[in-house]
Amino acid sequence: MEFIKLDMQDEVMIMTLLPLYQIYEAEISEEELDEFYPANSFDELFRHFKGYFNGKVTYICATNGKYSGFITFHLDCMETPGYADGYKGWGHISEIYMDKQSRRLGMGKTMVKKAEEELVKLGIKGIHLMNLLPQNGGFWKSLGYIDTGKVEPKEGGQIFEKQL
Repeated sequence: MEFIKLDMQDEVMIMTLLPLYQIYEAEISEEELDEFYPANSFDELFRHFKGYFNGKVTYICATNGKYSGFITFHLDCMETPGYADGYKGWGHISEIYMDKQSRRLGMGKTMVKKAEEELVKLGIKGIHLMNLLPQNGGFWKSLGYIDTGKVEPKEGGQIFEKQL
């Protein structure tokens, strides 16, 4: 397994990651892929992807040269009171995904540890995230994240946090 940092200027890299991102989005929305991303909406998807990931750090997990997952994080510089009472100055894990064939092999935990290490280098003392899939709560708890009991008001996910 290797980590490749996403280069937002590298369109080949983006186009290689995009199908994995599409599967991730369809999975968390519990919709079929073609319902979530109709074939005629590719340009819109590409613009959304570039806009959303711009300014964030994304590491792609590659196994035997194939992209198998990714993790996206950033420093939360904005005071966001609606988002679990604000986390200005915290790290934020905004996306994490492993393809179904690569799950339960420890790669997700390795990706989270990579994000934590990178955020610690920036002087971050805590990380927060929103868990949209309740079945993943055990994953976050196994990594030392605490369910705050708060729910993100717009998307309804559980808020987890961890002091580093």
